[in-house]
Amino acid sequence: MKKLFKDWTRFEIALFVLGATLITFSSILCKSDFLTIFASLVGILCSLLQAKGKIISQFVGIAEVTLYSILSYINHYYGEVMIDVFVVFPMYVYGVISWITHKNQETDTVTSNQISKKEWIILGFTSMVGFGILYVVLKHFHTSQLVVSSFSMITSLIATYLIARRSKYSFAFFIGNDIILILLWGVPVLQGDFSLLPIVIENLVLLMNDAYGLKNWNENI
Repeated sequence: MKKLFKDWTRFEIALFVLGATLITFSSILCKSDFLTIFASLVGILCSLLQAKGKIISQFVGIAEVTLYSILSYINHYYGEVMIDVFVVFPMYVYGVISWITHKNQETDTVTSNQISKKEWIILGFTSMVGFGILYVVLKHFHTSQLVVSSFSMITSLIATYLIARRSKYSFAFFIGNDIILILLWGVPVLQGDFSLLPIVIENLVLLMNDAYGLKNWNENI
């Protein structure tokens, strides 16, 4: 546990405490279940560790993906389950290997990587094709909020791929994914399911964390 919070700045601690406090209090008020609370807390912890470039963030990410998959399945977001199980989880496993083998021994953080133009083109083309395929598949399974869920999966896929590839631009896509997820989970909250409010709050906190991550990787990683 001590290693987990090693070298945290006051600002980073404040971000985590703020997020954890908001999630905990909203969970109590909304009578959310333990899974929702725990998944949210693990999510903001993973986000901040990634923003700091810490290797351990990839292991925490595996735990987050597992919890989020279960939560998504329970709430009938089958698209989220599919992307987590078949794409995000394997990418985090790859990320563990990639980050460990590209570690800055002096700072105990990952070293950043430059994505080539060719790789960007391949990624863009693959994402467009993937969006079309996922849209058709999710429509077949009557997925809730079809278009939003499809965009959520694609931005999540790109962001996770880029973070595994150690690119600072992953945080730009994480920011986009945070905004989409706020919409995705915000709809049932607005419809009266206030037990999911902690997930919305989590993504608001993640939005702040990922904006900080983009800044930190630009300056220090």
